[in-house]
Amino acid sequence: DKGKSFKMGFRAKVFATYRGSRDNNDKSDLVLSVPNARIYAKGKISKIFKWAFQGDMRPISYVDNVNVVHDQNGNPVVNARTRNNPGVFQIVDAFITLDFAKEFKVVAGWIKLPFELHSGIQSGWSFMTTSGPAYGLRPAQPFTNPDTVRAPGSGSRSPIAGIWGKVAGGTVKYYLYLTDGVDERNDRNREKTGYGFRIELAPTMAGYKGHPGYVLKETYLGKQNTLSLGISYYTKKIDNVTAKSLGVDLLWEQNFGAITPNISLGYVDHKDFRGTNGDNRKGLLAQGQVLFNQKTILGKPAIGVRWAQADPDTANGGQKITVLGAVAQLYVKGVGNRIAITVDRVTNDAPNTKDYTDIALAFWYNF
Repeated sequence: DKGKSFKMGFRAKVFATYRGSRDNNDKSDLVLSVPNARIYAKGKISKIFKWAFQGDMRPISYVDNVNVVHDQNGNPVVNARTRNNPGVFQIVDAFITLDFAKEFKVVAGWIKLPFELHSGIQSGWSFMTTSGPAYGLRPAQPFTNPDTVRAPGSGSRSPIAGIWGKVAGGTVKYYLYLTDGVDERNDRNREKTGYGFRIELAPTMAGYKGHPGYVLKETYLGKQNTLSLGISYYTKKIDNVTAKSLGVDLLWEQNFGAITPNISLGYVDHKDFRGTNGDNRKGLLAQGQVLFNQKTILGKPAIGVRWAQADPDTANGGQKITVLGAVAQLYVKGVGNRIAITVDRVTNDAPNTKDYTDIALAFWYNF
């Protein structure tokens, strides 16, 4: 009524992961988990004043104080106490938007930092692979939010104030923003305000569209022919070190009727990452998917591949980490309701590390 609206929903991911052994003290085993269980809401107070909120209830359940004793026949008996915590509710999103025009919108609050596509600006419910494009690249993770202050429920969010919009008929989309979540003092917390921008270019004259909203997607499932080039930059001074991060990404997706192919590329280059002098990291990523548009009983099938590499100067002993993965999935309804199975092979060049393979079966829902 009179420009007001309200929407509320629930989303979660349920994983069954067979984790490969990471080191000599780690065993390959099956892990069942619920990495995300979220409540979200958004609304409009008027045609201009809009807001959004999202929180994540992360359930915690584990066994501790495990003691092995023996019965009178000498058989081992495990005496364990199970500790179940109800979980901690963490803020993921909490922001307002002043939607003056498609060319000029103001945003403020906990919201995704608009850096490179694969580094958190994309929706986690549109990940092409089960655990996302950055999976397996720790401890040299380059595809991530470069700010030092991140939301408790999601590392891709930071306290941001900025503007964004589309100009030239959607050919150009821009983001200009600042971040500052620290009370600076002379003796500690000597962090200055961070600044960043992102520019997206889309050849609309050729019939393509760019990313339509503030948050990007890794796939639009053929609902629009997409071709978008993104260039991002972020900088922040911490003590006497100035961190600088550059990101470039490209997404192409086109519906050919029977199939919808999708290819995305990403490159990031961090200098003095998050204020650590000499911590320079580069990342390369290429992933693709073919969606079969004919719907089966459960949904539209798709197959995809992903290759990603972290190339650090000091993190991980200065050694590269490479991930090669494949995914098969069924999109039941949109990008947020699906079933997927992903196989990732992680190769770490650092000494005293082991290469490993993870297999994950995931169920996603978004209602």
